[in-house]
Amino acid sequence: MAADRQDFGALFTQAPGLYLVLDPAFTIRAVNDAYCRATMTRREEIIGRNLFEVFPDNPNDPAADGVAKLRLSLQRVLDLRRPDVMSIQKYDIRKPDSEGGGFEERYWNPINTPVLDSGGAVQSILHCVEDVTELMRMRKSETTHIAMAREQQLVIDRLRDANAKLADQMEQIRALRRYTYFFALLVENSIDPVITFLMDGEVKSWNRAAQEMFGYDKTEIVGRHVDMILPPDLKAEQDALWARLRAGEKIHDFETLRRAKDGTDVTVALTLSPIREENHEIIGASQVVRDITEQKQTQKKLLGLQEELIHLSRWNTMGMLASTIAHELSQPLTAAMNYIRAAHRTVGGLDLPEVARARDFLDKAANETKLAGGIMRTLREFIEKRKTNRAVDDLNRLVEETVVLGAAGSAEVKAMLRTQLLSGLPPIYVDRIQIQQVILNLVRNAVDAMSNSERRDLIVATAMDGPGHVCVTVSDTGPGIAPDVMARLFQPFVTTKENGMGVGLTICQSIVEAHDGKIWGEGNERGGATFGFRLPVADPVEKQNAA
Repeated sequence: MAADRQDFGALFTQAPGLYLVLDPAFTIRAVNDAYCRATMTRREEIIGRNLFEVFPDNPNDPAADGVAKLRLSLQRVLDLRRPDVMSIQKYDIRKPDSEGGGFEERYWNPINTPVLDSGGAVQSILHCVEDVTELMRMRKSETTHIAMAREQQLVIDRLRDANAKLADQMEQIRALRRYTYFFALLVENSIDPVITFLMDGEVKSWNRAAQEMFGYDKTEIVGRHVDMILPPDLKAEQDALWARLRAGEKIHDFETLRRAKDGTDVTVALTLSPIREENHEIIGASQVVRDITEQKQTQKKLLGLQEELIHLSRWNTMGMLASTIAHELSQPLTAAMNYIRAAHRTVGGLDLPEVARARDFLDKAANETKLAGGIMRTLREFIEKRKTNRAVDDLNRLVEETVVLGAAGSAEVKAMLRTQLLSGLPPIYVDRIQIQQVILNLVRNAVDAMSNSERRDLIVATAMDGPGHVCVTVSDTGPGIAPDVMARLFQPFVTTKENGMGVGLTICQSIVEAHDGKIWGEGNERGGATFGFRLPVADPVEKQNAA
């Protein structure tokens, strides 16, 4: 029997499993070699000691609960007297001082089995454990690997998403660069100047067309103020445009002037648009400039053509009316001439002083009637564009004959008409009717001008005007020529007369220029006006042809 116990003790001691025998007070009564190796203890050091004194909780592990759980399991064995299987427990083992001391992490799979006596009471407890530390480490490692793999996968997924977003952003950047490049080319090659500037006026871009129009290259104006091309007298206008831009208004085809580098002003039409940031704040503006100088000139020409067309229409109407009047007057004038001639023949045989005076009056009446008829014929020829009848003539004689006719009108306003004719003037080659028409028109204008003047003095004079020209001047003491009328004296339909048509001076200008002469008007030292015209003297060929 003793041999059997000895054999059983050797079997217990050398059993491969980990066994520990406790009494009901949890005092260690026996332990096998495998248990001592696994727990790094010696049998002689732990036999007779309390289990939890030998194997306390790891004081460095706040979550350690091995003592408490094992104590409960052992207590259930005592209470229930049946085995109690515990789940895998973390129960760290104290390391010997020879191995550095401290605690080593361990995991156990315990089974506590009661050993009953013959009366059924618990005599002792067989505490059997399996060291599953490596298994738990492997599981933990595997869990760690899985977690790391998952984390890596998450990182890979995040990197893949980031790469995809980065690729999209790169494509957007490339697209933006292409758009920016295309837009820059479009602006640079625009046929109209395109200028961009900040709201403080700093020029940020200046294209090739702007350089061609204003003469500044980019290095001269980019970074400078856009007012470099603003004429100084337009500062107030520019301030008003800036106020509209700041209010967010787009401005289309604003016609104004801009100054080039060489100082010349260019007539332009501006289109200005505010430039906004993403938050809609206005940070600058773009300005498209269009040169409308040629357009304005064309509009001016068209306006001139329209005015000329209206003028020609009025001239045509007036010409038709004048032609009709001249035709209608020619018959009464012919009849008047016939009556004068009949009266002259009737008194031709009488030799009384009164009759002689009457014959003189009849001769003068016949001359004036003949002159009036000649004017009518000339007027009709002038209107009908017939050829003029030029001949070598004496300017002083033309003036004397015409002044007599003009004197009739001067008597009505009690004007004093005097002539100052330079003797020895060279002959002129003219249509005498047309030149007399000019003289008569100037005399009558002068007489009319003095109608309300206190002093009414009219002087008609002739003189040389250089070696090859003679001139006629008509000076009055009227109110003179108003400045606003001076520049338009010879334009048609310009008149200061209440009932005038404003065509007399225009006709005079046409007649004088048709004779290679020049007509003018100016103020004189007597406060009135002086009108004059110059004519070339007849050349030898004209004299020979006339002879």
